[in-house]
Amino acid sequence: MSNNHHEHHGTPSHQILLVDDDVVLHALLQEYLTAHDYGLHSFFNGEEIVDFCQHYQPDLVLLDIMLPGKDGLYWLEWIKKHHPHLPVMLLSAKKSANERLAGLERGANDYLTKPFHPKELLIRIQNILRHIPDKPDKHLIPIGDNWFDPLHEKLERDHTAIRLTTQEARLLQFFCQNAGQILTRDAISQAINGNDHPPLNRSIDMTINRLRKKLGDDAHNPRHLRTIWRKGYRLTLSP
Repeated sequence: MSNNHHEHHGTPSHQILLVDDDVVLHALLQEYLTAHDYGLHSFFNGEEIVDFCQHYQPDLVLLDIMLPGKDGLYWLEWIKKHHPHLPVMLLSAKKSANERLAGLERGANDYLTKPFHPKELLIRIQNILRHIPDKPDKHLIPIGDNWFDPLHEKLERDHTAIRLTTQEARLLQFFCQNAGQILTRDAISQAINGNDHPPLNRSIDMTINRLRKKLGDDAHNPRHLRTIWRKGYRLTLSP
């Protein structure tokens, strides 16, 4: 079960991934951290870390030790193996020195015991991020002279940010994952809306037309998002 939040006012300074099964904590940190210019993506179990980190690159993980299924120490080891430069702060209701030492020995950057004051968490987050060197934006996808940022739902061209709706960003990400392939309207609709929604051709066409405009494509002779007659659409990433 996920509780993934993507709505922010402006572009957050850093993206934080929270993995904790405490619903109240999710709500508290969502309000507190976004108020302090952090983007928060939150999950209730560790299984979702794998898929999330394949597509996005958070700046910090807040990881509860007591998780359903595999515990936080397992996921800490997984993160440090597959994403060794990704900082992790462990959260735990236990005040056990052994547990804290076990986490630090496995590479945790910090350890915070619950309950904690949100201000203390904020200071610890700032301290960790202050010592992390700037990383390249690996989640950016080049599309011609555009850079697509699915995490922040925007395009950048000539140092100008072009905002995308959530629907547009989701559709463009699906095209990027299948670049060079012809995608039918049925496949597009299923990827965007799921099986419960029949393909709304006009809605898909309108979204694609808006994307073409934002990509700087010529409506009559698009370079990137092309219509393949009677088959569907195809995205070409190169100019």
